[in-house]
Amino acid sequence: MNALEIQKCSACESSLIDDTANGEIICSGCGIVVAEQMEDHGPEVKSTRLEDKMKLARATGQTTYSQHDLGITTDISLGTKDFSGKSINSEIANQMNNLRKWQKRVRISSSRDRRLSNVLAKISEISQNCSLPKNVVETASKIYRSLDSKHIQVKGKSVLSISAAVIYLACKQCAIVRSLEEIIQATTPMKEAKAKVKLASRYDRTLVMELGTVTA
Repeated sequence: MNALEIQKCSACESSLIDDTANGEIICSGCGIVVAEQMEDHGPEVKSTRLEDKMKLARATGQTTYSQHDLGITTDISLGTKDFSGKSINSEIANQMNNLRKWQKRVRISSSRDRRLSNVLAKISEISQNCSLPKNVVETASKIYRSLDSKHIQVKGKSVLSISAAVIYLACKQCAIVRSLEEIIQATTPMKEAKAKVKLASRYDRTLVMELGTVTA
C-alpha cells in the first residue's frame, strides 16, 4: 500500500484526488480542478487490448482479471490510523471518506465500467460460494472481458445469469466439474433458481457459438 500525502484545496480546505485518467487533480469537497495535464511516469505506449494493459501495469503487485482495474490501483484504506500508526481524527477521517467516494467515481465513471465492476464482483461472489479455485475466477473474468473486445452484446443481460454462464465455461476449461444448477443455487433462492438456470443455459449456448474455444 502506498503512503498518500494529503494535499489541501485552497478554496475549501478539502483533500485533493488524482484523476489520472483525465490528467487532473480535483478537490474531493467542491470538485474544482486544481491542476491539469499531470506528468505521466508510466510507459509511453498505450493500448486498449486487455493483454497489453496487463503487461503495461505500473503496480509492482500481482495483476488480476477479476478486479475492475486489473488490481493496479492504489486503494485508500478504511483504517483508523495513518501510515505511521497514529490515530486519524474525525476531520481527516471525513476527508478520507470523501476522497474514497471521489476515487470510486473517477475509477468507475461510465455505465459500461459499472456493469463490468458488478459482473466481476458477482463472479467472485459465486465462485467463493461454490468453493472454486482462483484459476477459475481468473478464467471466468477473462472470458467476460473478452466479450467486450469481440463486440458481443452483454448490455441488458442478467448479471447473475451471465456471471454463472462464464463461470460454467471457465469450470469446463479448468477441468472442474460443476453444473449450472450448482453454480446458480450457490447464490439464488431455490424458488428463483429454475428460471435463472434456464437463462444462464441460453447465455452459455450463445457464448459457445460466439467465442468458440475459449483460451486463457
